[in-house]
Order: sequence, then structure tokens, then C-alpha cells
Amino acid sequence: MPSVGLYFGIYSFCKKTFQQWDPENYEQRQTLYIALSAAIGNTVASASRVPYEVVKQKFQTNAYTTMGDFLRDFSLNSLFPKGGIQSQMLRDIPYAIITLLTYEHLKHAWKPRAERRFEGVPIRAWDLLVGGLAGGLGSYVTNPFDVIKTRLQTDASMYGGSITTCAKLTLREGGPAAFLRG
Repeated sequence: MPSVGLYFGIYSFCKKTFQQWDPENYEQRQTLYIALSAAIGNTVASASRVPYEVVKQKFQTNAYTTMGDFLRDFSLNSLFPKGGIQSQMLRDIPYAIITLLTYEHLKHAWKPRAERRFEGVPIRAWDLLVGGLAGGLGSYVTNPFDVIKTRLQTDASMYGGSITTCAKLTLREGGPAAFLRG
């Protein structure tokens, strides 16, 4: 939760700053400013998310079975494996851009119609539907990056911390379908 709060706080701050900085052109450049705000917010949040992701994934893959395993392995290198931050950003930044652009577009396109067609239905329900669709699309499109991120964060030594090496070995191991696992 802290990294998501950090992400949305920075996203909102940047978006408002762009609105204040360029009020005459904001509407014309809104897509660019939303994408930039999402990228900036997620750049900071991604770095803060890595230690949590690494520990969680090591428990999920049974590399750690107890807190004692984690404490014995505890170091900056174990929390921030080589390629860990870059692979996190490789997944998170495109996800944020796709999700927020889709959310803002669908909300803008659907909300006026929803208010007219479904008078009395809380608009928050539409925000939930639109948010779910946007998040689903973002997850689907960025799943290949998630596979790479997970592999690098759970066993960086196997790939030398290299995103490219990880991608090549993953492709060789399971073909294109390997990037859609999970």
C-alpha cells in the first residue's frame, strides 16, 4: 500500500502541476501529461516496491519458507537484486501509462452517457467498472514484463541481472507463450 499511495500522490501532484504550468494547452496535451505523470509517479514507486516484491516472490517460490530464512539472507543485495529495479520499472511504467490513459479516456467517454442512461445508479459503480477494465488491459499488455521482473527478482544470478538475457532465455525455454504465464 505505501508504494501505491506514493504512486498516486506523485501522479496527482504531477498532473495538477502540468495543469497549472500549461493551462492554455492542457486539454490538447492531456494525454501526454497523464502519461508523463504516470511515468514519473511509477518511477519513484517502482524503486520503493522492489524489496517487498522480492521477499514476497521468494516466499511464493519457497526460496524462503520461514522468516528465519529471510533474516539469514537479509542484505541490500538480497532486497535489491541486480536488474531488480530496472525490471520493476519495465513492468510498472508501461502498466501505469496504459491503465491511467485507458481509465481517463473511458471515464471521460462513458461518464456523461452513464449519468443520462442510468439515473440513480451511483457513478462510483461506473468508476469501479472503468477502473477494472483499465487495470485488466494494463495487466494483460504488461504481463510479459511481469514474467521477466519475477524471474530477475527471484534468481538474478541465473540471468546475470540482465533483462535481455532473461527475455532470451525465457523465449528459448517456452516460446512466446512463456511471457503470458500467470
